[in-house]
Amino acid sequence: MSRFEQFLFYFLFFAIPFQTRKILYYSGWYFNEWQSVSIYATDLILLALFVFWAVDNRHRKSVIHRYDYFLLGFLVAAAISIKNSSDIYVGAFLWLKLAEFSLLYFYIKTYAIFKFNFVKALHILILGGLFQSVIAIGQFLKQGSLGLTSFGESTFGPDMTGIASFFVDSGEKVIRAYGTTPHPNVLAAYLFISIFVFYFLVLYSSKRSFIYWAYPIILVGFFFTFSRTIIFLWVVGVSSGMAIGYFNGPFKRRFLDNEFLKAKIIKTVWLTIITCMVFAFLYRPEIESRLTLSAKEEAVQLRIFYNEESLKGGVNLFGIGLGDFTVWLMEQNPNLPAYMYQPVHNIYLLIYSEIGVIGFGLFLLFLTGLLYEIIKKLKLRKLKCYSFFLVTLSILFMGFFDHFLLTIQQGRFVFWLSLALLAAAVSSPTNHFSENSPEQS
Repeated sequence: MSRFEQFLFYFLFFAIPFQTRKILYYSGWYFNEWQSVSIYATDLILLALFVFWAVDNRHRKSVIHRYDYFLLGFLVAAAISIKNSSDIYVGAFLWLKLAEFSLLYFYIKTYAIFKFNFVKALHILILGGLFQSVIAIGQFLKQGSLGLTSFGESTFGPDMTGIASFFVDSGEKVIRAYGTTPHPNVLAAYLFISIFVFYFLVLYSSKRSFIYWAYPIILVGFFFTFSRTIIFLWVVGVSSGMAIGYFNGPFKRRFLDNEFLKAKIIKTVWLTIITCMVFAFLYRPEIESRLTLSAKEEAVQLRIFYNEESLKGGVNLFGIGLGDFTVWLMEQNPNLPAYMYQPVHNIYLLIYSEIGVIGFGLFLLFLTGLLYEIIKKLKLRKLKCYSFFLVTLSILFMGFFDHFLLTIQQGRFVFWLSLALLAAAVSSPTNHFSENSPEQS
């Protein structure tokens, strides 16, 4: 059973982007993603892992910090908000999703970090990123889906409407890469994690042979999402990481004065530069189109519209009801096109609107406490701690521009996994992120 538990744990990191699911319920006569109940294959994996966690007393640690109580309070506020939901089944289901991923957070920081070899899990994340990137490259070159429905790949093509696309100056429509996720931004978030995990292993892996060949493929798949915000965060993250590594004395002595590490860093830098230059040469019109950002662009206008609408509900202690933003939007604006009825593209405003000011405050206190704890306890003295901190900040920043971190299965994994890994760095800042960390049976 121990081997089966290990397999499930490592496979979960690979399977995060898969959309394989069974739709159990939706309200009304037509399907509405935001008012539906589904169970994913990854839910079943999580459930099995939670069962192993419940019966294994040997590796369970009581690592509960003060800021974790704000998370528990947030769950209570979310539960109370269900009373305002127009569909009690959907509201209760979404609360269960919050509870499920909060459990994932506690599972990793109090159990998995002590039970499993996390470096192996990070390698699996890279393999998952490689797999998704190969699919993304195929989708972009074909400008359509590849028929991988068993992995939950969305069906899309050049003649379809309502898909993530843009136009170049010549008028040609360009479809962004999805992978097996429901949207290119979700794929970009997963690949963002995979890329920074690669950087982490470049710095901390002692192996001389490394899968450098996978990095350019993942990077190209990442670029084919054409996700402006997330690619921008990648540029900022890489630039700030290099600046800290070069100008900070201890970091510089640790990495640049070590010939073996220096060679690996230089190789990674050159691979990055060459990949970016080749991509820019081959896809210059597409890049220029995405770099041109206007306040009149539909994506910008929609985000402004959703943000303004979310604030019209005023101050409400327990919100309009968990999962009810789209229903409320339909009531306020009944004549909009169907595709516009989406959650507000800002997770903080979404929480404020649906769960209310109490839940919003508790959620912010939880995040602030977690970030403060890693600064206070670890003081970011180690580059590995800075790495987790930087990635988590980037994920939190993504939340200002999209809702998928709280509303879509794959996005929930990205969000809570980043928080859990940061919390694990606080809870166990010793050797659990090293290659020599033992695998427990």
